[in-house]
Amino acid sequence: MELVKVSKVTRLLHPKLTAIITSCNREGKCNAMSAAWIMPVSANPPLIVVAISPKRLTYTYIKETREFGVNIPSMNMLKLVNYFGSVSGRVEDKLSKVKMFKAKRINVPLIADCIAWLECIVENEIEAGDHVLFIGRVLEAYALKGYIDEDGIYNVYKFKPVLHLGGDKYTTIENAKYVP
Repeated sequence: MELVKVSKVTRLLHPKLTAIITSCNREGKCNAMSAAWIMPVSANPPLIVVAISPKRLTYTYIKETREFGVNIPSMNMLKLVNYFGSVSGRVEDKLSKVKMFKAKRINVPLIADCIAWLECIVENEIEAGDHVLFIGRVLEAYALKGYIDEDGIYNVYKFKPVLHLGGDKYTTIENAKYVP
């Protein structure tokens, strides 16, 4: 047995699916950040939670407008995912580097090259140590044709998700098979 530093305990819960969170302020200035601390918390109503540090520009924008987009990238977007997770929107207009499209029910753009998207409004927020948990109600969800099956499960033969290991390390699934 090897002792793990308590400061690194979150890494024992990885890999995690990485999403790109998009948000805008009231003036329409938008931002994006990569996030792996995201998960479903309710099926009915459909709620997800994303943990965001109050130090992040995305936190400021979500707090202001109470809405955000969840964009699910594939492994071919890894450089962009790492960029969104390591450069501040206060320094650069990160979304100028991608094609976007208008969301159906929120005033936040979504990233065109992703394979799935969720449109969310904030139902609740909970302070949790150095992060805030934004609980979002999913208003709309869609994916590229052929990337999910009739049950909404990803086609693992086609989709190679970005899985965050910690820091700037990522992986994906290879030679995946469905296990009964």
